[in-house]
Amino acid sequence: MQVRIGFLMPRSTDYPAMGFDMLDGLRAHLELLGIDDLKLFTENIGFGEDHALTYARAEKLLLQEDVQVLIAYSSIQNAEPLFAMAKSSGRLFVFLDAGMQLSTEDKVQGAWFISLQGMQACNKLGKIAGAGGRKALMATSFFDAGYSGLLYSSRGLEEAGGSMCAHFVSKHKISEFSIEEYLQLLESSGAEAVVANFSIYLSELFLKSLKEAGGRSVSLPVYCSPFMGEEELLSKCEFPGGELQVIVPWSQRIENEAQQLFVKTIKDKKDKTANLFHLLGWEAAQVIVQAINKGQNSLTDFSFESPRGKVAFHPKTKTTYAPLYKGKITSDNTGKCQMQIDGVIVVEAQEHEAVYSEKQEGIYSGWKNNYFCAS
Repeated sequence: MQVRIGFLMPRSTDYPAMGFDMLDGLRAHLELLGIDDLKLFTENIGFGEDHALTYARAEKLLLQEDVQVLIAYSSIQNAEPLFAMAKSSGRLFVFLDAGMQLSTEDKVQGAWFISLQGMQACNKLGKIAGAGGRKALMATSFFDAGYSGLLYSSRGLEEAGGSMCAHFVSKHKISEFSIEEYLQLLESSGAEAVVANFSIYLSELFLKSLKEAGGRSVSLPVYCSPFMGEEELLSKCEFPGGELQVIVPWSQRIENEAQQLFVKTIKDKKDKTANLFHLLGWEAAQVIVQAINKGQNSLTDFSFESPRGKVAFHPKTKTTYAPLYKGKITSDNTGKCQMQIDGVIVVEAQEHEAVYSEKQEGIYSGWKNNYFCAS
């Protein structure tokens, strides 16, 4: 049977291959799962903030190309304008999401989310940082402050009995980036820990600035948001020293049978090291085959073994949840950063629901781009 899939391609300056990596993960796993007659159609949606463009490209894929499945890399609020189309068309819509933004609408039948659980990881990180009632300096970039990771790390801090004693927000322009205020707050705020929330090139700038500032910049333990631990980015950064802890959705260093197959397949077929974006495409293939064979309704309680462990859909949120991984950012033998995985953090269904069923209320300013997608 021929399977016709449409993919709304993201654009990212920091990760220019992210859309291609998602497609490669998707194709490779569909082939392994027995889909040998695949028709794949793509449309570019840029950074994802233009809802009219995204809608028009999705409509084209459904009406002109007659796709059975539509896949999009999208933050939740950029996916919501497509909900009515998903519900009315009866087609399967699969959204690949970093999980760093609150929704504003109820989920609908036909729209399913594969999530990297960014907010969940931030919440658990905040709890670790706040243990014992510690006071924490919150450090974030102007870009990352426009998403919900900071909100959930702050909540986690408070839930553990800790508190925020100061807040540093960096500039997002490279020419204006400085941690001078951060260094002053380290000395004057009474902080006992740092919770750092950075991503993309801003994470690289922050780590570089810590390195340049020397030992005083890493005198406290630093609890890093999940995408500071993205290994493609880390490999470019010099290790600044100190204690850098992180919670990530996945790592190249996880060991299980599904991981071995995933890593080997990407290496054999594309001669690349598997990354987060390959993973999203890989998992999308599993979801698509389940829906084709058993129908969309079967996804409500569907679970499967992934390179990151057991992944399951929650029936209320229509979003996946999976284990998270606790680790450290350390130095490799060249002085660059590397990931060290120390343990697994189980995410229970009720924990997931508490985070991903919450809706954003009131007036809120934030970035409109899909997470990771910036110029």
